[in-house]
Amino acid sequence: MKKLLLLLALTVPMYANPALFKKYEAVRQALLKNSLKDVQKTAAALASDAQKAKLRTVTEFAQSVALAKNLDDARRSFAALSDEMIKLPGRPAVYYCDMARRSWLQPKGKVGNPYEPAMQSCGTLNAE
Repeated sequence: MKKLLLLLALTVPMYANPALFKKYEAVRQALLKNSLKDVQKTAAALASDAQKAKLRTVTEFAQSVALAKNLDDARRSFAALSDEMIKLPGRPAVYYCDMARRSWLQPKGKVGNPYEPAMQSCGTLNAE
């Protein structure tokens, strides 16, 4: 039994929390819709979950997104949040926009750039 637990501990990434990535994706989707209200609401939920997971930096950046006064500020804070979320194990794919010079996470597939409303399909999947 101890060997099994040790094996599980070694194969399951520490702090990998699918719920965090699901909430992050909700923030990204709200940015794609240009809905500040939804961005703030979903970022607040992400901050709460990150705090429970004891991920201080993720919590701080998610709170910054939640407290943004406009979409431009939310997008700037989302960039910092993305940089922190990219560091977590078990994450979705990383995409990058050369024009915005920013990365973000999203499921593989059609690009959904959260930074440039006029260029939502601009970005490439980073090689992993």
